[in-house]
Amino acid sequence: MKKDSYLTDRRIFLSSLLVLGMGLCEANSLFALSLKRKRVQAKNLLMPVSDKERCPVCGMFVRPYPKWITQIQFRDGHHHSFDGMKCFCRFYFDARKFDDRHTAADFTKLLVRDYYTLKFIDHDKAYYVIGSDVLGPMGHELIPFESRERAKIFLIDHRGLKIIRFNEVTTELLDRLDHARKTLVLDD
Repeated sequence: MKKDSYLTDRRIFLSSLLVLGMGLCEANSLFALSLKRKRVQAKNLLMPVSDKERCPVCGMFVRPYPKWITQIQFRDGHHHSFDGMKCFCRFYFDARKFDDRHTAADFTKLLVRDYYTLKFIDHDKAYYVIGSDVLGPMGHELIPFESRERAKIFLIDHRGLKIIRFNEVTTELLDRLDHARKTLVLDD
């Protein structure tokens, strides 16, 4: 009798372990699948950038500078990729100067890349550090961050001058960034 009870208890225990193990495997698979979906969604924000794609503002190839890529997407499915924030902003301020088919009214997504995480984020949600010792492909840049805290850390670590939001960017600021040699001087 004890032996039968022992075998029954053991069978129940092993069956429970098997069911628990299958449940954990299923949960692990679902977790992995959700992570994969999140990565795919993040990648899908950016339209593919070809090897031959050039910045419409300066003419440089964009793909050799993946951490600096920014992008504006249009209603018609077309997009322009840029080799940095300065070119992105110049296009944003005067799209007709660089593209006779699109205007600002055609913009659907405006993506910039967080400097630390390399995650694509909306241009309006980013914090930008200016005047740091980190140079982009075209010299001094506006360096985007998803959070003010990360921007502050970068500002301190890389001797930045100021954290700004996109609505504070002007063509005058872009000109100063373009003409700065080793350090940027702000008159405010």
